[in-house]
Amino acid sequence: MKIEFDYILEEHGWAVGKLKSRDFSAEFNASYLHDTLNSIINALIGLLTDRNRVVIPFYEEPGEHQIIIEKIDSTKITIELKWYEDYATEYMNDADKYESLFKGETTLKSLISNGFNSIKRILDENGIEGYKEKWRHEFPISDYKKLTELKSTNAQHRL
Repeated sequence: MKIEFDYILEEHGWAVGKLKSRDFSAEFNASYLHDTLNSIINALIGLLTDRNRVVIPFYEEPGEHQIIIEKIDSTKITIELKWYEDYATEYMNDADKYESLFKGETTLKSLISNGFNSIKRILDENGIEGYKEKWRHEFPISDYKKLTELKSTNAQHRL
């Protein structure tokens, strides 16, 4: 199943995450209260290195969406979108009390490509200073460079 992921920086400390498949489409907000872009970058780095499972939180005000990504094997992953009525990542209150909104399989290559393209677009459109001005967090440039290198290396090994 093809699953598309996108992350779009909006104005005034908000961003929008998007998941889309043939039978499902969702948009969910991300507040500046959590540095979601940094979480996305580090999740992708983790999947390209040593992690079999990563969680990306998207803080609403209140509540939290989470994208949970688990490797099935070296090329396939599952993606699940969960909704918590409180901030599950930070407080770990009632971590088992969530609504599963979507779960599907796709390729690791597709997720890495979608995620990287979103991050690159944000950097290209805003620059490092513009990102900080909009998001109140530093652009994670060193992690972005690491992700760029890992993506290139893994592409040569046919990710």
